[in-house]
Amino acid sequence: MPNVCFFSFTEADREVVLTIKGRAVNPNYGDLNFRVKDLLKRWNTEDVAVIRQAISKAMGGTSRTIVFVGERTHRSRWVREEVEMTVRNKKPVYAIRLNNTNGATPKVLKDNKIQLYNWSEERLQDLATR
Repeated sequence: MPNVCFFSFTEADREVVLTIKGRAVNPNYGDLNFRVKDLLKRWNTEDVAVIRQAISKAMGGTSRTIVFVGERTHRSRWVREEVEMTVRNKKPVYAIRLNNTNGATPKVLKDNKIQLYNWSEERLQDLATR
């Protein structure tokens, strides 16, 4: 049984991450093979408690969080909270830069000494299954 990863990303990177997720869960795509949970559902609320509860529920049953870092990820409150929740739950966090992006490294990654890897499908597969 493959590992189940929680994907953390910003709204601006939704489409790219959706494509990556589609490849990971497609048995006909051989380079990526693991299960994914995320909050791809859009939330029509500003209620912090509701969003936190949704994140916590989505993280249930996952073995790690993978942060996809794009141009604006460093500004995301929710990426920061997802990383902090994962660390509190004593699960590993891995970060990988989205292809052709150069945004700043999120402070939460630096604060938790989480290495930011350059994009490659091979690296993502390794991070998802190590």
